Amino acid sequence: MALQQITPGWATYLRVSDEDKQTPERSFAMQRQRIQEQLLSSSSTPQYREYTDLLSGTTSNRKDYQQMLADAEAGKFSHVGLYRADRFGRNTVEGLQAATKLISLGVKIRIANMPGLQPENPDGFFLFLLQMGLAQREVDVLAQRTAGGMEAKMRAGGWPHKAPEGYVNKERQISSNKYERWVEADPKQIKALKDAWEMLLTDRYTLVAICEELNRRCYVRASGHPWAWEDPQTGTRKNAGNILQKLFHNPFYAGWAVSERFGIQMGDVRGQWEPIVTSKQFERGKAILLKHGNNKRNFQKQIYLLRNLLWVDIEGKEYKMFGSTPSGKNKSYSYYLTHSKVEGRKFRIQAKLVDTHIPDWLNGITIDPEIIPEIRKIYQNEIRKVTSDNKEETIEQLKRKLLLLNEEETNLGRLLITSKISEKAYNKLRAEWQEKTLHLRMKIEEMEFDASKYLDDLEIALVLLANASTFYERLDEKQKNNLLQILVKRIIINQEGEIISHKLHSPFSYLSTLVSAFSGQNGEGWCSEFVALGVHQPRSIPFWSRVFSFQSN
Repeated sequence: MALQQITPGWATYLRVSDEDKQTPERSFAMQRQRIQEQLLSSSSTPQYREYTDLLSGTTSNRKDYQQMLADAEAGKFSHVGLYRADRFGRNTVEGLQAATKLISLGVKIRIANMPGLQPENPDGFFLFLLQMGLAQREVDVLAQRTAGGMEAKMRAGGWPHKAPEGYVNKERQISSNKYERWVEADPKQIKALKDAWEMLLTDRYTLVAICEELNRRCYVRASGHPWAWEDPQTGTRKNAGNILQKLFHNPFYAGWAVSERFGIQMGDVRGQWEPIVTSKQFERGKAILLKHGNNKRNFQKQIYLLRNLLWVDIEGKEYKMFGSTPSGKNKSYSYYLTHSKVEGRKFRIQAKLVDTHIPDWLNGITIDPEIIPEIRKIYQNEIRKVTSDNKEETIEQLKRKLLLLNEEETNLGRLLITSKISEKAYNKLRAEWQEKTLHLRMKIEEMEFDASKYLDDLEIALVLLANASTFYERLDEKQKNNLLQILVKRIIINQEGEIISHKLHSPFSYLSTLVSAFSGQNGEGWCSEFVALGVHQPRSIPFWSRVFSFQSN
């Protein structure tokens, strides 16, 4: 098929996600500057248009992004300039599919931080893939650091989450780039909760009665919703008893910082906020609820194998599903349901109908042990090929530039102290210095990428993927869920509960694609086939302690 007639011209695509829109090294200005310096200034091809989006790269429904693809199909430009490969997308196959589509249309993709890269060639595409893997690794490292910071805050008595009912999050800026954050009681809401606890501790009120009394006293929840109300559709009386029950079981209200995620138990860390009840009152309240059959733990024994993983495809649109176990007469079974309504109602399906398909699905993604040596040889050769260039001299030059920049900061400080420049000028010059420094450090980090660590992760992932089906059969329900959380990010079913698609975490998706390419090409020409497939980017896995923990439990 003949290619669309292409008009010579540069299209540039800039994206800033919500989480990095304030980061100087990824701002629109920085991306635009680097593209201009590294790509446009040395090219005689005119610039056609700049496309910009301000939202997460994991969302494919981006206005300018979709317009860029449509214009490419119409042959309106011949080149696309990006600041970095991850601007197409971070942790989805969609970014690589878009690159493959542009290449198939004859559009040349160029990356400002690697101007010599040519993704239209097989080796260039592999390096493009590797760049996206590095970007994902950066995201994973940031997530680990964030989790570490949250744990440290909790162990110091702070609260890094959204404040629960009756409290509000507060913050104040203590320096140009640093904030102090804490929680404190909300005067408008705390009185209602204190009254609720008083009623509970008298042992004369049910949860329903407490809700009705709070409503009678004109209290409302933090969301603005009442504690008790008439259902406008059925006319029946309803209340927030379930919410109140969870509140009465939350150690936060007794002044304790508790986290199952970080292994912090009640009694370990005293929170830095004003409690509503004492620890003794808290335990007495739980005992009262237990005596009346209102212990919430009675309804939390069900483990959903596909918790946070399951989506259903209904007429081409995907809806996330959640686990639920009825607490009334139908308590005998559990099901998955959508929070979003489909044609006026939530879609639901019995959990066992979906879970029975998991073993067969795992068998389908398990790697045949006989081809492991060949798969290992492929990724070892390719990764070493693209990371074996002599980079020491370039890294040394970049580090020398960083030293010079550090000296510049010192000189700026001297100029300010000696009143040779104003504070306004100093702030402007220092912001520019910060931007240069951040960019340079990021460049050094990219070039110092350690291929051996990357290979280690792939080795462990290969072993796990080859034995996933066997492991699964030996685990209990909780451990099975843990294994699935490590392997897959999304499992998609049809309305009958059959698994019709999936999205693996990387590097499992990367290895799975190697297997598909190897099987289809008998180990030859796989890299060119890589371009047509469009795969998830490989990345480092932060879950290895969990991977091995279920074997010892």
